[in-house]
Amino acid sequence: MHYDKWKFRFGGGLLILVGLWNVFGFVVTIEYAKFSFSINDIGDIIITILMLYLGYIMIRYS
Repeated sequence: MHYDKWKFRFGGGLLILVGLWNVFGFVVTIEYAKFSFSINDIGDIIITILMLYLGYIMIRYS
């Protein structure tokens, strides 16, 4: 396996893991806060979705 491809797969996997960890954090926050959203939460959700998508692309095309 080529080193650069391995590096991309590892980076993509890390992005997906961090994104899933953020999703878990959102679920716990929503559970305890009873759906109290703020602008910062919406920004975090968008960043998390982008991280998951970027990680998927990095793994898919490496």
